[in-house]
Amino acid sequence: MVVLGVLLEALTEASRAQKKGHEAQLLILLGRVCLKTGKVTEAVHYLETAVATAGGLNFYRMQGDALFDLAEIYKDQGDLQTAEARLQAAREASRRVGDRYYLPRDLTALARLKARQGRIQDAEALYDDAEDVIDGLVVREPGPYSRSSLVGEMSETYLEDFELAARVKDVSRALKTLERVRGRTVADALRAGSPNVHVESAAYTRIESAISTLQVELMRSENPDERERLLEDLEEQEQRLAYFNEPAPTRTPPQLLKPVELKTIQASLAPDEIILEYVLDEPQSFCLAVSSRGARVTALGAGRRHIEELTQRYLEQIRALQSASDAGRQLYSILVEPIGERDGKSHWIIVPDGRLYFLPFDSLPDEQGHYLAKSVVVTYVPSASVLEILKGRQPTHQPTRAFLGVGDVAYNTSRSASVTTMVLRGLYDLAGVHLENLPGTRHEVVAAEEAVGKKGSVLLLGPDATEASFKAQPLGDFSILHLAVHAIPSAQYPTRAALVLGRDAASKEDGLLQEREIARMSLNADLVTLSACDTGLGKLEGEEGVTNLAEAFLFAGAKSVVASLWETEDEYTRALMEQFYRHLAEKQNKDAALQHAKIDLLREYGGRVPPFFWAGFVLVGEGSSPITRP
Repeated sequence: MVVLGVLLEALTEASRAQKKGHEAQLLILLGRVCLKTGKVTEAVHYLETAVATAGGLNFYRMQGDALFDLAEIYKDQGDLQTAEARLQAAREASRRVGDRYYLPRDLTALARLKARQGRIQDAEALYDDAEDVIDGLVVREPGPYSRSSLVGEMSETYLEDFELAARVKDVSRALKTLERVRGRTVADALRAGSPNVHVESAAYTRIESAISTLQVELMRSENPDERERLLEDLEEQEQRLAYFNEPAPTRTPPQLLKPVELKTIQASLAPDEIILEYVLDEPQSFCLAVSSRGARVTALGAGRRHIEELTQRYLEQIRALQSASDAGRQLYSILVEPIGERDGKSHWIIVPDGRLYFLPFDSLPDEQGHYLAKSVVVTYVPSASVLEILKGRQPTHQPTRAFLGVGDVAYNTSRSASVTTMVLRGLYDLAGVHLENLPGTRHEVVAAEEAVGKKGSVLLLGPDATEASFKAQPLGDFSILHLAVHAIPSAQYPTRAALVLGRDAASKEDGLLQEREIARMSLNADLVTLSACDTGLGKLEGEEGVTNLAEAFLFAGAKSVVASLWETEDEYTRALMEQFYRHLAEKQNKDAALQHAKIDLLREYGGRVPPFFWAGFVLVGEGSSPITRP
């Protein structure tokens, strides 16, 4: 094998030159190559030699890597005693070097081994230790989005801990484990009250101005070569901006680490409410159901891969304008039917996992083809802890104005206002983006304002619907914010996702109201409605959840956000929103108002409206209360 030969030659040269550090690293690489090619005995020899060599040099990180690999080999061979000894040594090596990023890996592997041996309490203690280390890492990250990524990368620890708790039927621990990771960044930000602290300085302002200039140039450019250069420059400026984010304010460990307790969640639930917290894994997935009277973990009849493939197929069928589809029925049978606790519960609060974040549960058809939306109110939350915080959160002051609406943005002044076709290419790819006008949004915004009241209300329409005008408003004074605009998702770079408003030539604003800007706002809104495409999409961060525009508005202080899971159609969206606000004006709860608006749309068109036109809008956050009017 060519690679093996090259590594052996390099090892000989390193030995001749007395470069012991190089020898240790090459021995680890040789061990891994041998393992991949089935030469287990040779792999063990090289890795054990690497342990001794690296240990003699006090190269503890390198030693820990070799020990970890050895432990996996011994475990697979059934030699659990030796595997445990190697993992214990790996843990000590990580502690010696102060490597807190590898320490959770070692602790988790050791916990997994203890669980395999039936030593449940030892395993639970090790999982707790690993999660404590991760907590310590999270508080040192400079901003909410980097914290999300870190928690997402270390999701395996929490997932294994949950599954062990589910196996031994410890529902309280299973919930506690999930609540330590699900919606973690949002929960910490809401508790802290200042989610995205940054340094106000001339340098910061210059970088933000440079980002705005680059994004304006991107919106204008259609040359792939030029766009590639602009995107490179944009990434450089974004990295510079990240250095100005300060770590979260210091908080005591009890405030940070204590997740919401099961009894607290149960006490806050109405008799007709149930929380369904999904966990996707292989070979089996789970649902933790919590109601006011009980809690149980139910094993689902499929693994992550199958559920996510079905979800992707169902979403493709929805976009193809299909009605109650085979994939939808299969998802219903896997995700809904096994949950016996749902009976008699008409309000479902979903904590999704993986691609389920992009699935509108109320569009799932049962065996008779009846959509869940006709019988169940569905809302979504990042975690039960986030829901409890939102329920108990007091605004900095009571809103004094009813409504702020933005719509009828002049995206394309060269085309007729009757044009409604959207070209759905992304701003941040090499092809560029072209956004068409949305003529139905003017009527939508005006009708919403008329429904909920005009006390202190502000409408930003047409040429007034600019980012600068929006930011100039006293945003914390409004009970409802409604933005009927285009949106640009960005799964790769979450802070680039944006609502596209107008651009005032006299302002430095680029017209893109981005996640990092939204998260720094100070809102007291009962409701933010994002009547725009793809505002519920975003970057999946493992067990942490999804980073998207809806989450950014929760950061900013909104109690609930209506967001979309795919491209919206102008006329149907206008009709849906009119009914939604009519029901809000009747003092219905926010979640019920959205459900009834969907039913109204189905009834108006004889039940023949495919889910594409009504199911894409979901409510995230606290939905079980009406709008508080000023």
